[in-house]
Amino acid sequence: MLRFRNPGTQFETQLLAFRQVYSALGEQAIFGLEDIAKALATNGLMTAYGYAGNDALQLSKTEQESKNSTLMNAKMYAEVFRMLGWVTPATANSSYPLAFTYIGAHIALSDDDCSKLYEQCVLGINNPTEFSGKMHYEEKTRFFTSALKSLVSLDGVMYKHELCLGPMSVDDQDKAKYQTMLKRIRNLRGNYERLKVAFEKLANNLGMKTTPVDNCTRLPIALMKHCNWIQKVTNSTLYNKSMVCLQITEHGKEIVKQTSQMKDLRLDEFQKYDKKKQCALIRLGIYSMLERAGYDISEVSTVIAQDKKLCADVLKGQEILFSPYQTIRRFLIEEALGIHFGTAQVSEANNNDTNTKTQTQHSNQIHIFSPANYSSTQKGASDREETELRNEILKLHKNGYSSKAIVKHLMEKYEDATQKEFYPLIATIFRILGFSCSYSRPGDNGARWDAIIDHSESSIPIEIKSPTEERHISIKAIRQALENKIILLSRRTHITQPSTSSLAVGYFLPNERAEVDSLIDAIHKTYGYNIGVFGFSTLLDLAVTCVTQDKTLKFAALSAVRGVINENI
Repeated sequence: MLRFRNPGTQFETQLLAFRQVYSALGEQAIFGLEDIAKALATNGLMTAYGYAGNDALQLSKTEQESKNSTLMNAKMYAEVFRMLGWVTPATANSSYPLAFTYIGAHIALSDDDCSKLYEQCVLGINNPTEFSGKMHYEEKTRFFTSALKSLVSLDGVMYKHELCLGPMSVDDQDKAKYQTMLKRIRNLRGNYERLKVAFEKLANNLGMKTTPVDNCTRLPIALMKHCNWIQKVTNSTLYNKSMVCLQITEHGKEIVKQTSQMKDLRLDEFQKYDKKKQCALIRLGIYSMLERAGYDISEVSTVIAQDKKLCADVLKGQEILFSPYQTIRRFLIEEALGIHFGTAQVSEANNNDTNTKTQTQHSNQIHIFSPANYSSTQKGASDREETELRNEILKLHKNGYSSKAIVKHLMEKYEDATQKEFYPLIATIFRILGFSCSYSRPGDNGARWDAIIDHSESSIPIEIKSPTEERHISIKAIRQALENKIILLSRRTHITQPSTSSLAVGYFLPNERAEVDSLIDAIHKTYGYNIGVFGFSTLLDLAVTCVTQDKTLKFAALSAVRGVINENI
């Protein structure tokens, strides 16, 4: 039976963790579990004994690596990242250390919603692979297409233990075995005791307790739910008792229809072809994943046409279902794509010492495609919301409130605002100041900036910290504002200039003013970039002035700010 590890099962958790790891380690050629653990712990994404950061790392150190909670947590995440094709073994002979992949770079650097690419990565999971030699299972399957197909065949509904007895324990390309599996599940239905006995027998045969076998369903169910392939329903007919079951969605049925018409390329067939054809299939596999995820790959259309011609006897007019990074080792893939994510010599004795600083060519220097319908932000405030804030300010002003009192009133009103409320509010204020400002989708961890002021020549990215995230703007926010600037210049999704400011906005100004000023000066000296920092009260003061005096702020004044701004500009 296939075994799925059980780290954080939420898409948002996986994505946030991976992007934090990439942000910390993206410049390294290779990295290992200690690097991942440090990246997650120091940013509060992993704790030990109630502590985060270096305290968590120190408290979890043990003589036995298997008892080190932070390392084991990092290992679970690493296995999921590898399963999804975002990281891959850096060397040919061992599972660790790891390197980032070309698909992983798209996930980490995507400014837009990357859930469609995530879906393609889930579809790409298959077994066996070139990495699965030490696995404790031998099933030959593309599990998720098999599971969805099984759901369709079983009247659209399954109980989670049926996943273990069925799609997780069958070779899906063996038609006879597949039909036998379906017949077995149908024969179990109608009697819960039969299911219970069959599940217990499966666990005994695996040498496992029933609970860890049950836990193996958590990750695949979470992946299918996020991809909107299934939904949970209460069913009383399968086993004559009320049970929470999995029901296939219309989108899930559509995926079954699409994948059934595709060329499903597996490892054993891939290895039969010569190197030239293998490289063509690699390119077609990766570019097809990106295209189905909505990325504009027109720049490589000529290459795709040539590769399809070369592989016509393999494809037979079908679209390819093949995720190279989830099937084979990185070296041939990078050769086929003509890219280089860095290499490092790791001695056998030093394989576990992965805290290397060997530099890799950063992924920003490798062409990263953008979604065809690129739109990482949406209007931060509708006309109604902007009008409401204007009217609230004018009403307070007419009732005799001074500008200072209006600012105080609004500060208190929004002192507990979350990201969902605060991000569009900040965009609203910048619109009131006279700028075309939009904010990132609520909950979209893929957006590289929280809001952006769009300008024909000098767009301004904005990093926002809501009061419930941090009361005072931190050093981290300044670093993120720098990252926003670098990514905006690299991706060119909005036109900007190196000299145009990148902003950080928070509820209160930094506590460590001298440290923030020093960092901003160092950034300007090193890169020539301007980082401007606004507290909420300063922005409100500007907004009150603009509304009550019917003014707007000059763009030139905002686009050139540097340092902490605590007065009108």
